[in-house]
Amino acid sequence: MAKGLTLTIVFDGMSLNYGEGVGNISELKKISRGGEFYSYLSRQAIRYDMYRMLKEIFSIDADKENPLHNAQGVIQFKPEANIRDYIEVDLFGYMKTARGGTSLTRPAVVRITPAISLEPMYSDIEFGTNKNFADRTNSDPNPFQFEHHYSLYSYTVTIDLDRVGKDENDNIELEPSIKVERVSKVLEVLKILNRDIKGRTENLNPLFVIGGVYSVKNPFFLNRIKVSYNKEKKAYSLNTEVLNSITSISFNNTLIKDDTMLGYVKGFWLNEDEFSKICELVFSDIGSFFDELKDRVNKYYHSES
Repeated sequence: MAKGLTLTIVFDGMSLNYGEGVGNISELKKISRGGEFYSYLSRQAIRYDMYRMLKEIFSIDADKENPLHNAQGVIQFKPEANIRDYIEVDLFGYMKTARGGTSLTRPAVVRITPAISLEPMYSDIEFGTNKNFADRTNSDPNPFQFEHHYSLYSYTVTIDLDRVGKDENDNIELEPSIKVERVSKVLEVLKILNRDIKGRTENLNPLFVIGGVYSVKNPFFLNRIKVSYNKEKKAYSLNTEVLNSITSISFNNTLIKDDTMLGYVKGFWLNEDEFSKICELVFSDIGSFFDELKDRVNKYYHSES
């Protein structure tokens, strides 16, 4: 059966993605729900940072020509760019125009949702100037304002394992070992993901992660993460009742719980003792979760071959 990998990640961050802004005011990207605003980190921004770190850490496609070109005002991949030569093309999909004007598309194998804050915004604003530069040049300072939001965020990544390293448009299918290597690199990056923004580096490393390899492609835990904050203890709790309800679902005579595992940063959550109710395989460190997930990916591809 076709296999899908899905994992939902919770991390801590501040002011992760700005929009166009008005005048000297930089506004965060935000959405509204239930009369409140929530900031978010766009799918495109996460994709950018994943690709950036794949290049920095693993030097993917480093010895290759730029696979993109601007053809008649449309930026797309060159016709000769293929999944064998370019890992980016394999993982994140493409649109390219073949000879004769035929457009070829391949949807992304690694699909990413926006990271949406789990806590509402309260219009925190930073006012600042470039006073140091102004003083050094005997000039008037230029004021600016940044909108800020410090919150927990959650996003979901889903990988079509049966489509990695396989492209019917170009009649290419790669070896299982190459597929394992590429998915493993993605998982390694998700484990230590970060973002450079406004002169600072934000840590997007998971504080909590849940998922697995399933016989059905479905982001089971997308939009199912709920948290509460205890002001006295200054710590968060995760709603385990919602997640336990999801893992209790049976599909094709198999419980979701049987294929699910979770990892967390020990000491961050108030109700860590409740995590074992969600699934049986619980890791009190994030690294072990990703090691087990990579092992399951390896077993899937080599059982196929």
